[in-house]
Amino acid sequence: MHKKIVLSLFFVFLTACFQRDKQEIPQEGEIVFWKQDLELIVKAKLGPRREHIPSQFDYEFYRPAREHYLGQFPIDYVPEKFQPITQQQADSLPRPDSNRQLQFDLKLGNSDFQATDGPLPDHDDQVRVRIEGLTMDMRADNLDTYKTFIQRKEFFKENSKFEKYGLTCYQKKVADNFYGCYGKSKGQHVTGVLLNVIALEITPSNQIAQIRGNSYEPNKYGGIWVQWETNLNNWDKWQEIDNAIWRLLDTWNAAPSSQKSN
Repeated sequence: MHKKIVLSLFFVFLTACFQRDKQEIPQEGEIVFWKQDLELIVKAKLGPRREHIPSQFDYEFYRPAREHYLGQFPIDYVPEKFQPITQQQADSLPRPDSNRQLQFDLKLGNSDFQATDGPLPDHDDQVRVRIEGLTMDMRADNLDTYKTFIQRKEFFKENSKFEKYGLTCYQKKVADNFYGCYGKSKGQHVTGVLLNVIALEITPSNQIAQIRGNSYEPNKYGGIWVQWETNLNNWDKWQEIDNAIWRLLDTWNAAPSSQKSN
């Protein structure tokens, strides 16, 4: 009898823990307050959830309740704009885990597909966006996107400069179909975006993100590093992607007015 009571209590405890964890996982339509930095605190209504792709490291690293994933949205999505939160609210919010910072996905076309947390974009029309703070070295050197582009010219082939889709591009020394490009951003207090382009076909044995965009902006939101990746067919859409990212961040930002410098 005693053993049955103990087992019953144990299963009740497990059920309660499971339900609690399940409730903590953010759901579509829920309004969240997520602090990325003192000057970037997102208040947003969550979009569609992504599907988890299981891996052997799930037990150690997969924590869906702590992920700051906003959802997948059309490129022209206009989110609801909320009033700034109070300083007291801002101070009470925790910062994100270093490996679970702000994330969202964009859709460039009308295709219907499920977003996942797999290692590569889920569709040709998808743009995956990840936000991080600048590294200590970047802050110490006061690097921005354009300065970083200039620094990396040592990796470009001489006399390989060309213009494409409004970008200044160079062929990289590593291979003829690897390129480094820079484009000026239209966003306020944003220098631009640096593209790493790999013009290789994706095959079962060659799974790559063909375009990776990076913006290093010390004068935006207290210092921010925007990373995005998409497929080669979206090379000409880099400006549309860049515009959408900064527009969405500005709309979602509900940091107290006293904290906003940009």
